[in-house]
Amino acid sequence: MPLPSTRQSHMDVHIGKTAAVNDDYIADDLAFLFNVVAKVAAYTCLTRESGTFFTTEGATAAVTFTLPAVASSENVCYWFGSMEDFAMTITAPAGTLVCGNNAAATSVSFETADNIIAGAFMVVCDGTLWYAFPMRPQGDATITVA
Repeated sequence: MPLPSTRQSHMDVHIGKTAAVNDDYIADDLAFLFNVVAKVAAYTCLTRESGTFFTTEGATAAVTFTLPAVASSENVCYWFGSMEDFAMTITAPAGTLVCGNNAAATSVSFETADNIIAGAFMVVCDGTLWYAFPMRPQGDATITVA
């Protein structure tokens, strides 16, 4: 009896794709793809958006991203990239953000004029705290932790 050309798994669809194997039982199209979303105004991130790379492309003023509660965010990860020359701030519930030698911060941001573009943060939650890992653009970008 011939085999179907593609066997699908029971995995959920992510960004329109699902895991599958071909006729040789080799996994097809399992490349990691970012879900890239531009935000031009304040935005509250959703846990179901884990794995999203948020940018500020097109913003005409500062943009603030608000992280969800830590208790409902275990293993959630986001990336944030500043694509315009306006401040980009990431806020977490009070005292739950770890970054820049501060174990109980509430926000982290790029705010230095002319050194903001291409600054980024990877932010990961372990269910107790958010951890922000900065990726600085070229130049003297200042990261503000509060």
